[in-house]
Amino acid sequence: MRITLSIILIAAACGSGKSPTKTSPDPAPVTTPEVAAPAPGPASAAPDVAPAPTKPVSNKSLAEIGLDPAALDKTADPCEDFYQFACGGWIAKTQIPADKPTAMRSFVDIQDRNLEYEHDVLEKARTKPGNDTIAKQLGAFYGSCVDEAAIEKAGIKPIKPMLDVVGNVKDAKSLTKAVTVLHSQGFSALFPMGPVQDSADARNVIAGIDQGGIGLPDRDYYLKDDPQSKTLRADYETYVADMLVEAGHKADAAKQEATDIVALETEIAKVSKDKVARRDPKGTYNKINRAGVAKQMSHFEWDVFWKGVGLKDVKDVTVSSPEFLAGLDALIVKTKPEIWRNYLTAYVMRAAAPILTKKLEERAFKFFAKITGTEQMEPRWKRCTGRTDGALGDLLGQAFVRDKFAGASKSAAEDQVHAINAAMKANLAALPWMDATTKAKADQKLAAMTYQIGYPKRWKNYSFSIDPKAWGANAISADKAETARQLAKIGKPVDKDDWQMTVPQVNAYYDPQLNGMVFPAGILQKPFYSVDSSIPVNLGGMGVVVGHELTHGFDDQGAQYDADGNLTNWWQPETEKLFKQRTQCVIDQYSKYEVAGATKLNGANTVGENIADIGGTKLALSAYRTLRASAPDTVIADGFTEDQQFFLGYGQAWCAKMRPEFEKFLATIDVHSPPKWRVNGAVSATPDFAKTWRCKVGAKMRPANQCVVW
Repeated sequence: MRITLSIILIAAACGSGKSPTKTSPDPAPVTTPEVAAPAPGPASAAPDVAPAPTKPVSNKSLAEIGLDPAALDKTADPCEDFYQFACGGWIAKTQIPADKPTAMRSFVDIQDRNLEYEHDVLEKARTKPGNDTIAKQLGAFYGSCVDEAAIEKAGIKPIKPMLDVVGNVKDAKSLTKAVTVLHSQGFSALFPMGPVQDSADARNVIAGIDQGGIGLPDRDYYLKDDPQSKTLRADYETYVADMLVEAGHKADAAKQEATDIVALETEIAKVSKDKVARRDPKGTYNKINRAGVAKQMSHFEWDVFWKGVGLKDVKDVTVSSPEFLAGLDALIVKTKPEIWRNYLTAYVMRAAAPILTKKLEERAFKFFAKITGTEQMEPRWKRCTGRTDGALGDLLGQAFVRDKFAGASKSAAEDQVHAINAAMKANLAALPWMDATTKAKADQKLAAMTYQIGYPKRWKNYSFSIDPKAWGANAISADKAETARQLAKIGKPVDKDDWQMTVPQVNAYYDPQLNGMVFPAGILQKPFYSVDSSIPVNLGGMGVVVGHELTHGFDDQGAQYDADGNLTNWWQPETEKLFKQRTQCVIDQYSKYEVAGATKLNGANTVGENIADIGGTKLALSAYRTLRASAPDTVIADGFTEDQQFFLGYGQAWCAKMRPEFEKFLATIDVHSPPKWRVNGAVSATPDFAKTWRCKVGAKMRPANQCVVW
């Protein structure tokens, strides 16, 4: 299990279905002198004035310290809607690009800059690779992707062998063979299967089987009866029929075949766990092993499958849902072979659409645009750059680190990690609701927590062959090679240095079973971090990111894993009860927030990320104060105090504008709250925010009952 920071972007909505590659009481207070500052939101501000400074004052502009004055909306009251105050000006003047579902000052803008850099590297590698081995690999792979003439000429030939195997399905035995072949090629038909750490012994990697088998982003899309869901299912059915026609089926027959496929996927959705249940680590760890899997899904020939994917001797297997396997087994028996043939044909066509013809890519985009609201497909160079990063990420990563990752960024991030770790340690020591025994365990886990910044200790090698004129074959070879690399981990000790993201990615994650955090170089850029920005602004940006990931070790999921990454209860009963009460407070808080009209956030689904946002904000605030405690002066920027600068740095890192369709989509499937509520939700649960902005009790950013977890 991996917990990430970012919002989900369009790639998540258009996922191929292939195998995956793979949380607070207040911080200990630190007194920092403040100076009087204007109350930008007088409507709900308290009449008291901040104390006079005890240090010399340096006056600077917001731009000098790394904030965007034009992004502010000073007509808004920060105590009522801080997100609007920090970002309203930016939102008003920003247009969402036609090829995106959202605009954002951080993730989207940084990713665009990273893509521009990678594109330049790849174009040079394509046109003038010289004798450089890495450049030749990158240039050949990327070059095959932008060679549209060759792609059109190939048509669906790259997937013809898989379609032929699928076309021979006539019973459970041949169904097993088809699913096995697809998995060996990197296509997760029916269910994803890959390496996972054993939750009972995190030192070892075992096989893990998850639920899958559906084409829409979530089971709920099949089960809701509201008009919008019905319309989307009808559109999906048409999309499936079109894919079948492109595979050679007659149009009239494809309509009924698509109806049968959607009906089958609906039955699969019915035996699937919902997204909240899937967040329960205990409920999704079911180590029933090889024999148990065969018993739950007895009509599937597992011995054939394990051998076909290179795991003929596998013994240790966990499944996220035994009930899903049993339900799938029943469907194998009662579903006609021709429906399975058509189902798998449509699956392969949809999964492979991004690597085939322009017509297939555009048809896939047309359907998912209904979910995200995106108006245009990204230009081909962007799609090919992203796919090259996905396939050969460590080759691009080496260039990215060389050219774009300054050493100062790494050392600054390390300083932030240490400061925030120290803030959490002090916070744990001061907690009034946690008993001494549980505190000791928490402190032990914190001390054992690891972090990696910038780039991995060793780079991956890519040995699969690349034909500069065969894009589809290259993409499948890359998926096949990565699948084999992942499956080779099963049955071996865990490799703690194996990254789950590429270096240029704009993201970060905490893995509770590794008890470790990773911050790729791609995210260590403005507005999250800049050598030219002040400590308050950098800590409001990247510091909150670090605090967020660290807090994940103690959110509702992370708190169930010990210092070694094992799923075990290290809490004393009464303290655990208090922790769950505080967690429920966060669930209730965020469940009241509305997105995209009348849609409410699912507080139970987003609670882990919300706890991490709240905790990360408080820890970063404490860390920034510690780092500034010995400063010879205090900086006032256009009238804003350093504490206010910190919160503005946090808010402006999350300035975003989303299409309504995409916002509703994220509210349906994403474990993160939308940016507005990530900011307003966190600051309204931070007592120091109300003090900093002098908010009256009862203001929206200072509710009477603040949900303090860590």
